[in-house]
Amino acid sequence: MAEFVALLRRLKEDSGYTYRQLEMRAARRGDVLARSTIADTLRRDSLPRADTLIAFVRACAPAQDIRAWLAARNRLAAATTPALDIGGASAATPVPRQLPAPPALFIGRTDELRLLDAAVGQPDPPSRTVLISAVGGAGGIGKTSLVLRWAHMHADQFPDGQLYADLRGFGPDLTPVPATVTLRGFLQALGVPPASVPHPVDAQAALFRSLVATRRMLVLLDNVRDTDHVIPLLPGSPTCTVLVTSRHQLRGLTVTHGARTLTLDRLSEAEARELLAAHLGQARALQHRSALDALVRHCGGLPLALAIVAARAATHPDHPLDGLVRDLRDTTVRLDALTTGELRADLRSVFSWSCRALSPPAGKVFDLLGLVPVVDISLPAVASLTATSTQRAQELLRELEDTSLVRQHAPGRFRMHDLVHLYSAQRGRTQQGGEDREAVRRLVDFYLHTACAADRLLDPRRPPLVLGEPAPGCTPVALTDASMAMSWFDAEHERMLESQRLAMQRLWYPQVWQLARTLVTFHARRRQVTDQMAVWHMGLTAAEQGGLTSARAMAHRYLGQAHSQNGERDEGLRHLRLAVDRAREAGDAAELARGHYALAVAADHAGDPRQSLVHALQALAEFQDLADTVEVARVLNAIGWACAQLERNEEAQDSCMRALTLFRQQGHPDGEADTLHSLGLIAHNTGQQHAALAYYRQALAVYHDVGNTRGEADCLDSLGGLHESLGQNREAHDAWQQLVVLLRAQGRAAEALQVVQRLRLLPL
Repeated sequence: MAEFVALLRRLKEDSGYTYRQLEMRAARRGDVLARSTIADTLRRDSLPRADTLIAFVRACAPAQDIRAWLAARNRLAAATTPALDIGGASAATPVPRQLPAPPALFIGRTDELRLLDAAVGQPDPPSRTVLISAVGGAGGIGKTSLVLRWAHMHADQFPDGQLYADLRGFGPDLTPVPATVTLRGFLQALGVPPASVPHPVDAQAALFRSLVATRRMLVLLDNVRDTDHVIPLLPGSPTCTVLVTSRHQLRGLTVTHGARTLTLDRLSEAEARELLAAHLGQARALQHRSALDALVRHCGGLPLALAIVAARAATHPDHPLDGLVRDLRDTTVRLDALTTGELRADLRSVFSWSCRALSPPAGKVFDLLGLVPVVDISLPAVASLTATSTQRAQELLRELEDTSLVRQHAPGRFRMHDLVHLYSAQRGRTQQGGEDREAVRRLVDFYLHTACAADRLLDPRRPPLVLGEPAPGCTPVALTDASMAMSWFDAEHERMLESQRLAMQRLWYPQVWQLARTLVTFHARRRQVTDQMAVWHMGLTAAEQGGLTSARAMAHRYLGQAHSQNGERDEGLRHLRLAVDRAREAGDAAELARGHYALAVAADHAGDPRQSLVHALQALAEFQDLADTVEVARVLNAIGWACAQLERNEEAQDSCMRALTLFRQQGHPDGEADTLHSLGLIAHNTGQQHAALAYYRQALAVYHDVGNTRGEADCLDSLGGLHESLGQNREAHDAWQQLVVLLRAQGRAAEALQVVQRLRLLPL
């Protein structure tokens, strides 16, 4: 033993390092080696502890064979004090095989398995110490199943063993498994007798790293709470691979240890159907195919939900699945149905474990998100919903994202799984008290005031909506130009529809029809007729129940226009006549004039240019009395087109040119483009093909600049027809091909098919 310690002294002398330098070198490697420990070890003729020996040799001479030193120490220990033998460092080191059984049923996840293959298979840079892959995702998304599947598929790549620990970072236990408990289990699995396991966690971690150094091992750390929870358990050898699962994003692990991250999302509908069918058995799945499809939809691609449904179905194998479908169809009891009576197979409990990790402010945000009908929400909207600054909202959303309760699926946009959102809504109803009304009002005002400002940018000449002040805590988005306004509408259109429904549920009638009004220009440019009808049917109901006569006239007018555009002539005329009647009742001259203009357009669509001209001339007189220049220009364009249909081409040309001048003076690009299109049609009908071509091209350019895809589609249709009449089939083909793309984007599949058929008949 004295000779052994003498060799240690010589090792220290040969290194040339002081006690302080050795302490610092050990610390840089992650080892614990105090100066006093070194001095005490070299002063006495007694064996050092195994972890002290490992740290000392690595600090003095990293190239030395640690195993040889440990073997020599163990031989001495066996001859003197056998209780100190840490047999795990000897040649008889056991090979642990701790992996739990792989999932009995595993469907899909081929891309994710391939990503894990790539992460482990790539050669590691010299600067890295260990391959770490962190798999994240919401509770019940299948993280453990994925890593166990991969681990068993590749077990032969780790001949020195596989270690596994469930750290219980999220679960029924209030506290996770401490690192010391996990390390003690790993050390004992590696052959270290319990009496020889050091007590401090740093010493345990150092001994663990030493024992697995140079060994090809897999360490699977399941259900980790956060980065600090996992760091003591990481090997230091590039020969080891670590798989970590957590609901937490573990960004710190990526920053400090270069971990590769993989976040799981829901299964595809096809994968979910296949998984549920595998659980139920193919015969039963085929027998109840429609019920199976309904169950898949209600489970939202969440593997745990599918497994719970299968477990419930298995208790009554002879029963039809319709009862389960009924339980899940009702959202008020869906989470009650997604349980087997055990905590780990109870979806509400599984979600609650994630919420337990939230700070109180983040928990409040989670509850408020349950008030939103469908969670796909922007950062500014969350700021208004929660009455916080954008920066603070971002911090709280990041906390929700870190625990996989929301996902940032696009920059600044956050989405919640359907079942998590359902849990949020139910939890919020018990937690928020009276705060939900104020929060919903802030959210509705956010969309209303932002949309009103956006609509003004799209059509600044339209009479503005008069809104009250937004609710305290609401901060609308500041938009600066028409392009930004269109982009905002594109991103938030579905949220606008949801906000209108929220306002209707709360009986906020003015906000209901005002939200519909802010969408008019956007719906016209995108030709979203169905949505236009939907928002104005609700707007009409709100106006009637709120006793708002002028708003009733407006609602009837927009409904009449939408029904007419949708080919429902009789319903369109009914609403337009009611619009004129309600405008007279209200004494609203401007709305009365707009009603006559709408009747002129409807008559034109019905192929009645004479009636169209009658209404247009009446509207012109009324708008001239009101000195509304933009509306005068709009009606002049309608008059010009009606005259063209009646072959009064000189009047048509004159009226449209007057309209074009007024639109340009007023800076109204939509009206300018519509009039250029009309002039093109007039020129085409009168044999002025080159002039028509020039007008169409100008109109297309303006439509494109303002993002008016409805106008682009109509103009491309006309342009293609002109090219065809000139024998320019290639140019006609290009125009109609662009038209097909736009029609499909606007959901006009039948019209797109008609154009495709024309393309097939067009010789090239």
